[in-house]
Amino acid sequence: MPHAWLRGAAATLKFRLALASMLVIALSVGVTTTALLHEVGKRTERMVFDLESATATRAANLMANRVVSLQVALRAVATAMPPGDLDSPESIRAYLSSKPVLRSMFSRVFVALPNGEAISSVAEPGAREAVLNVADRPYFVQTMSSGQPIISEPVISRMTNLPSIFFTVPIFKPGGGVAAVLAGSMRLTVRNLMYDLVEKSLDGEEPAHTVVVDSLGRILAHPDPKRAMQEGTTEPGLAAALKVWVAQGRPVEPTPEVLNADGYMVTRAGVPGTEWTIFRVGAEAAMMGGVATAMADGWRIAGAAALAGGATLLALLWWLLRPLARLRDLAMRPDDVVDQAAWPGGGGEIGELGEALRRSLQGRRRAALEQAAAMQKMSSILTAAPIGIAFTRDRKFELVGQEFATLLGYEVGDLTGRAASDIYVSEEEYKALGPRVGAAFGAGKPFFDELRFLRRDGSFIWGRLQGRPVEVGDANAGTIWLLEDVTRRRAERERVAWSASHDALTRLHNRESFEQRLDELLAETPPVRPASLLFIDLDRFKAINDSAGHAAGDAVLKDVAKMLTSLVRPTDLAARMGGDEFAVLLPQCAAEPAQRIGERIRDAAQLIGIDYQGRRLNIGASIGLVEIGHETATAAALLARADAACYDAKNAGRNAVRAAPAAPASPAAPGSGAAAAPPTLRVVAGTGTGGAPH
Repeated sequence: MPHAWLRGAAATLKFRLALASMLVIALSVGVTTTALLHEVGKRTERMVFDLESATATRAANLMANRVVSLQVALRAVATAMPPGDLDSPESIRAYLSSKPVLRSMFSRVFVALPNGEAISSVAEPGAREAVLNVADRPYFVQTMSSGQPIISEPVISRMTNLPSIFFTVPIFKPGGGVAAVLAGSMRLTVRNLMYDLVEKSLDGEEPAHTVVVDSLGRILAHPDPKRAMQEGTTEPGLAAALKVWVAQGRPVEPTPEVLNADGYMVTRAGVPGTEWTIFRVGAEAAMMGGVATAMADGWRIAGAAALAGGATLLALLWWLLRPLARLRDLAMRPDDVVDQAAWPGGGGEIGELGEALRRSLQGRRRAALEQAAAMQKMSSILTAAPIGIAFTRDRKFELVGQEFATLLGYEVGDLTGRAASDIYVSEEEYKALGPRVGAAFGAGKPFFDELRFLRRDGSFIWGRLQGRPVEVGDANAGTIWLLEDVTRRRAERERVAWSASHDALTRLHNRESFEQRLDELLAETPPVRPASLLFIDLDRFKAINDSAGHAAGDAVLKDVAKMLTSLVRPTDLAARMGGDEFAVLLPQCAAEPAQRIGERIRDAAQLIGIDYQGRRLNIGASIGLVEIGHETATAAALLARADAACYDAKNAGRNAVRAAPAAPASPAAPGSGAAAAPPTLRVVAGTGTGGAPH
């Protein structure tokens, strides 16, 4: 019940108007909020871009200044070193020990001779002393060969096994040339010149963090020191920015660049004087200060506003549209409300609508009464009519007369409302009728035909159906049908037609029907060839007819008909030509198989006979055969040739099959003096129902 009430409420005009208003309010608030927040987002994004660019630039400049400071400190120590101390490791150690500031700036400081041997080292407090050879290190080789300060790529320190970078400056001889290399190492996993630039993002207060990479994209500095020397592409949000950077040729320029990719905002700036690049990486949503969240909140606010506005509007509409609800209830009442006081009053559109609806209902009532009266009259006419009458619309019965229902075995009213197809023998016959009816009506003519109709008990009748549209050209107006039972009349016509084409005694086709079928075969286009014709004359039939009587003769003729029917194909035609003469037409049968069929008929005929006064009276068959080829011929000429061949068989001793000579290539031209041989005439004597015997 609640579900039904909800469905009913949802179908009302009030609900639809309220729903439309809610959608409009939600769409308006949502679009406005989205537009405003989009503009705020664009400005916020610009501000974030500028801020991040400035931050990255400051970090790059600060790091460049620190690198310069470290190189200056190393150069100052290298320049002030006494040349003679290079020959004394103790002197070098003592000299470096007197430079505590330098020791605080690097993890380790050492001097390497031209052979790569680090002859002296000053370590951080607590670090162990060691003498190593760095001759294979690229930073040492480049410094010795170029005489220029070097900042090495990140390498694993042989002393600490930790990721480190090395700053080197050359120590020159008094006369020129590089005498040794002064180097300072800086571990990447502890506090160093980069650490304070990246450590601020560890506390989570900043939405972005700083990553420093070298020219190969390896991490030099990271909020997590353990990420040192890992590939930058493993950093979330940094992979796409590195691809763009590599595609641009790995530029190391101080000019900042901002990139949005994969939901991250990445700012890039090169460190001057180095091959290092600073990247600032932050999630775009966090960097934008919650603009996306604000948009979602805006849509939620829009939804809430729409619900509140829709509810308010629904209540207001319910109040304003109460007269419409009253009109609906009055319009749906089964009886007409004529009392003016029962209808909603007042002016305006609702009052006018109420008055129009009241008048419409009154008119509908009058029309219904008139229609009912007309239907009663029509029903009375249909009941009294001596012929079956029915009215259909939309392929269903609307009115059915007494005679129409009786013809089909129904009571009056049983067919009303049923599909018209129910009275037809099959759905296929009903569907095939539609185009024919449509064609007749379309031509402005009534429809006539004799069809089979299915009665209620499953039997069927033949009925003469006549149909005419109520209004020509308007299928919706319906159709009037007249039905007359013509089952007996049709059966009588079929009996008469059968008698005209069949022999009453043998029930085979008669001579006229046979000749007509032969003419049809000769006229077929293209001709169906070859075909054959058998002409059969019974032997010794006269003896049976004279001795045993005509009744016995008739029985023999019936047996011959049964024999012929059993020996020929369904497509062949057997006929009684008169008396004791028969013929068989064999379409698509050449002379050779026709000869075999004739011999089977001859053999079967010898078995037919009667027992009379203690003795057996049998018959025989003389058969003439004509092959019908492609030559031009007539039915009369073919029968004459077959009869002549049969006569030859009788003259040869009877009970034989003889084929007629081949026909001439073409018929003789008129006036040539040649004529077709006339049919053989026989003089017969005697009478009997079986025909004149020989």
